[in-house]
Amino acid sequence: MIRQIWLKEIKAGLYTWKSTLWLLIASLLFSFTSYLLLTDKELSLLDQTELLWLLSKIIIGVAFLIVTIDASSIITTEFEKETAESLFLAPLRLRDFILGKLLASLTLWFLIFIVSIPYILVTSSGSNLALAFLGYVALLGSLGISAMVILVFGISFLYRSSKNTLTTSLVILLAFSVPALFSTTLKNNRFAQVFGKINPINNIFESLDNVLVDYQLSLVNNWRFIYPLLLFCVLGLVLMMISARRFQDKGIISNE
Repeated sequence: MIRQIWLKEIKAGLYTWKSTLWLLIASLLFSFTSYLLLTDKELSLLDQTELLWLLSKIIIGVAFLIVTIDASSIITTEFEKETAESLFLAPLRLRDFILGKLLASLTLWFLIFIVSIPYILVTSSGSNLALAFLGYVALLGSLGISAMVILVFGISFLYRSSKNTLTTSLVILLAFSVPALFSTTLKNNRFAQVFGKINPINNIFESLDNVLVDYQLSLVNNWRFIYPLLLFCVLGLVLMMISARRFQDKGIISNE
């Protein structure tokens, strides 16, 4: 059933204009950013490693936004289009339902990452950082986006409304993103430091800075940024399990 749900979402998403538009927008944003980084006179004064870090932030930021928007409707549309009943009358387990939807959302992230590969290779040419760039964007992006999707799914089970789920998810994403734009002075604030240590997006950016600018390429040197992402995954999973359990207790879907 996991495979069937995943294929259902892939066929419904990848063969529509919406999915193609998302990938086109991502490609245009990556192209525009890469063009500016390579041709702008002021930006060209920066070290290549700093240019790579800026591009990595664009890739991760665009992926978070697109996947969050997509994940906000992937469950709730089953209720709004009244297709949920036919699904839940089938011999479908709650775990299979969630995993199939999760794989579909992560497939979109995978496609965005594939689109970003040429830009990563071109901008990192001559720096010996291409493999590290690819590897850490894939690792950190997968952990962070997986956690965000799980969190969005938990919200979806609570609201069962695309509008409310999308609004709440974007507010949470904005809350995670804004501190990354703080100046150095604001980041020295005690609250900002504490929030930065648990903020998944901030940890992703800090790890990429550690890799691309400071040449700390080993996983050991980046573990302090990776484990908060794993913790974020666990917390998102707990929220989703609680909201899904409440959903299940109403008798809408069984777990057998």
